[in-house]
Amino acid sequence: MRRTLISSAVLMLASTLAFAQSPRNTSVNPKDIVELELLTHTEVYDKIHKEGKTSVLVITGGTEERGPHDVLGGHTIMSRHRGIEIAKRLGNALVAPVLPIAVAATGLRENTDQPGGVQMPADAFKQVQLAMIESMAMNGFKDIFVMGDHGGGQAQIKEAVEEMNKKLSAKGVHVYFISDFYQKTHDDVDMYMYEHKLPIAGHVAMMETSEMLYEEPVPGMYVRPLYKTVPFDPTGQTPEQWKAARDARAAGGGQRGGGGGRGRAQDPNAPPRVNNGLTGDPRPSTKEIGKAVFEIGVNNTVAEIKKQMAEKRGSTQQD
Repeated sequence: MRRTLISSAVLMLASTLAFAQSPRNTSVNPKDIVELELLTHTEVYDKIHKEGKTSVLVITGGTEERGPHDVLGGHTIMSRHRGIEIAKRLGNALVAPVLPIAVAATGLRENTDQPGGVQMPADAFKQVQLAMIESMAMNGFKDIFVMGDHGGGQAQIKEAVEEMNKKLSAKGVHVYFISDFYQKTHDDVDMYMYEHKLPIAGHVAMMETSEMLYEEPVPGMYVRPLYKTVPFDPTGQTPEQWKAARDARAAGGGQRGGGGGRGRAQDPNAPPRVNNGLTGDPRPSTKEIGKAVFEIGVNNTVAEIKKQMAEKRGSTQQD
């Protein structure tokens, strides 16, 4: 019962966020809509059975402390924008309601007194992932791509995918964990910043602030103007130190850890922490940089989905 209530509450929150961001006074053609929650059940049926949209994206966003300048729902906002574009570029996919709650929200896990974060235990989060995947299979989708924009919960997403793929494959349903939506995208964005001599890494710094500047429908809706002057906690790394750490991680096949303060080194000479949820410098953020970040995330995800689909087809033909 507890897990059922959690699942219901989460989906209601996701739906509320989506409708709050829907444009007003605009004529909408349902044929152009890829968000599952903004379609009727008959429209979804037609898209699956008449238009061949048998793939669905299941994405987790998140609600957490994001400094004094970026809104709490940043993970969910960015996930939705990317998900819509990914689905459109794939051409045969819809987007499930984006989950606005993940594991270990920044702010809550540090026991700060800055309010707003929402999180759930890892075991409950995994159960929600299982329920989301099973729901998509019951709806008639044959290829279910699962991913998350928050570091906390990546392991549980992967576990849920593996379990459900084993359970559903006999019914012709395949489930995929798309790690590049998070992992490779963060690495590639950091390299973009390095190559353009911009501040690297951090939590709610250049990457997220720029992308939300690009995505916000009106100025100040996702990013408050004080991002240009906000105090921040330095990452504690020079660009050269970051590059050396990245190369070492790549050579060892290692994965970056998830969560707030991405890129902060244990430098004893680093300035004292500014405990406001912000790690790294967001001040040079622009919409133009945000577009580049957005494209990196979309392109990486589309490429991995196509790669996994090709591998699945090859495996099926061999069988």
